[in-house]
Amino acid sequence: MDELPFSILIVNFNGQRHLPACLAALEVQTIPRHRYEVIVIDNASTDGSAEDATARHPWIRVVRLPQNLGFAGGNNAGLAYLRGRHVVLLNNDTIPDPHWLEELASVVKPGMAVASKLVFADEPATLNSAGLQLLRDGRGFDLGFRSRDDGRFEATRPVFAGCGAAMVVDRQTIGERLFDPRFFMYYEDLDAGWKAQLEGRSVTFAPRSLVRHVHGGSAGDESPLFRFHVERNRTLASVQNGDLFLAITAVLGQVARLARAVLRLARGAEHPALVKAQAFAFLSMLRHLPASLVVRSQRRNQEAFACAS
Repeated sequence: MDELPFSILIVNFNGQRHLPACLAALEVQTIPRHRYEVIVIDNASTDGSAEDATARHPWIRVVRLPQNLGFAGGNNAGLAYLRGRHVVLLNNDTIPDPHWLEELASVVKPGMAVASKLVFADEPATLNSAGLQLLRDGRGFDLGFRSRDDGRFEATRPVFAGCGAAMVVDRQTIGERLFDPRFFMYYEDLDAGWKAQLEGRSVTFAPRSLVRHVHGGSAGDESPLFRFHVERNRTLASVQNGDLFLAITAVLGQVARLARAVLRLARGAEHPALVKAQAFAFLSMLRHLPASLVVRSQRRNQEAFACAS
């Protein structure tokens, strides 16, 4: 099969509330249809969203997985079905502007990753993300988060990483997988961007590639699911990519946050389900720590090679 310029990859799990609007927006992109394909990777949904997508949009491809592999694993599984030179990641809870893909195409170059501008779906004048920034303690932060979209983020410029909700990557730079599958959801995009930085590759922010995003549409802000994955994956990302000081302080920091949550629970100031999620996140981090240390060794060696080159 001939290679397309762009393959848009959407991971879906019980997304009937959001997916129809996303796919409808992809039907009216200004870039010619023959330049892109749309593949929905369905993570064993039970709400009929996969069937509805097939019925409403016969021009897309829907691939149904037998189990939920999360955002990270779903995107990785999707690579086997793509024909595009560039892989475009798009959340199922987004509504891309008609010019979204055309603006991405105008910026992307071989070897480059490009991040879209995300605004809140219910507050389109408020920024959700203008790319990811790495904070000193290893946290990922969405640039411009909750700021007015008043022109401060209108320049094309480098960013640390792209938000996985809407970005494009050159398939030739990602190898066999996009994300570390152990992350499941959250921080997988920061981890991948951090890895790219260690290898000497950069990410660019495309301010005119606009997407409306239902923030927290998959798991919800501060749900137990959100707490579990963010707490665990934040630490693992720092262990895999950071310097030795950051790797150690990331583990100790998770211990301190768990202790603080337990104390808050004792005072009646924290929900038991959130403390339980935080405790399980700590145990899961310990279980994955040996594998992350192996990844750390591999990536630090790649960094040394990139610097030597």
